[in-house]
Amino acid sequence: MKRYLFFVFAFASLLGLAGCTDGPEYGDAVYVTGTLQSPNIRFLVDGESSMGLTVSSSTKATSDVKVDLAVDASKLDEYNALNGRAAVLPPDGSYTLDSKEVTIEAGKAQSTAIKITADADKLQEGQAYCLPVSITDVKGGDLKTLGSGKTAYIVFTKVIDIEAANLNKAGSFDIPGFGGDDSPVKALTQMTLEMKVKALSFGGISSLMGCEENFLFRFGDAASIADNVLQLAKASIGTNSNPDKKDHYEAVAHDPFDTGEWHHFAAVYDGSWLRVYLDGKQIQGVETKGGTINLSIAYNGHDWSDTFSIGRSVGHSRFFNGLVSEARVWTVARSVAELQDGVCYVDPKSKGLLAYWRFNGQLQDDGTVLDETGHGYNATPYGKITWVGNQKCPF
Repeated sequence: MKRYLFFVFAFASLLGLAGCTDGPEYGDAVYVTGTLQSPNIRFLVDGESSMGLTVSSSTKATSDVKVDLAVDASKLDEYNALNGRAAVLPPDGSYTLDSKEVTIEAGKAQSTAIKITADADKLQEGQAYCLPVSITDVKGGDLKTLGSGKTAYIVFTKVIDIEAANLNKAGSFDIPGFGGDDSPVKALTQMTLEMKVKALSFGGISSLMGCEENFLFRFGDAASIADNVLQLAKASIGTNSNPDKKDHYEAVAHDPFDTGEWHHFAAVYDGSWLRVYLDGKQIQGVETKGGTINLSIAYNGHDWSDTFSIGRSVGHSRFFNGLVSEARVWTVARSVAELQDGVCYVDPKSKGLLAYWRFNGQLQDDGTVLDETGHGYNATPYGKITWVGNQKCPF
């Protein structure tokens, strides 16, 4: 499938050039369009896709100005250092640039475009890619190159087709391997939980992932939170000296969710701070008293014991009506960059990845959903679950 996506960047005038340490001390300058706020430009590659890249000037050109652009592999380390990533260059043959020169025509402040085309079939799932493109020469006019806008980092994101589990407000998954006295999630000193969901409707409390009253993501709260608002309720952290004596923390999203849209959420605990992320952006953060998190049981001390589950809580109730995908449990605190790069897929052998369920409809002989890590924590379905294809990630 060919898909042509031309990004249009608004022209922004340069203010205070003298304050730019990497730019000219004074005078008019050119820069890659769209880099004044951030040099990172996202490129979603769905099948064969294209985007346009232009150069802008802080003033209208009095005569034609020719600007040379080129891939600058030497800038990749700089991108990774600045963004905390481990991106690589897109492989040879996976992309093309249709030109190496653009023109800012007389009387204009933005150039013609070069077209960057990429093929998703030649990109690897879960790999972060960055293509640095720099201004190498400016010919004509009296324009310098603004240092901070000299390079655009084109961040390639492979769009993949996925299948997902539809819980139909009547189905859920249990993780039997997380229960019992020898549970691997009974005393976590660090932890990351993450999952993708697509709500189809809301009504009452809809549980997503975790353990009731111990550590649970859900929509809504009968007392005070609307049915379409994401909540971490509650995050219970036992003290180091007495794991059963717990401090409780809660986090609530600022904005309600829409139906029919995919979202990624995560909770990250590093042993001190508990942070909650929505679509790669932190929405809550609290410094805790430290201690351990127990994901092996809900309602500690109650007369019934639910273990960690997906799509339900309080026995078989409070079901979620929507699609679930890419659920993971880590024994390490993931960084923001790692969360953002891993929305659609992570390497099952990643360090600290305890359990990973893709919910891609490929069931085991016993009907369970495979734990991709090979650790054996397969997810056991309960109730009505159907499988829905033709979903896009990261859309």
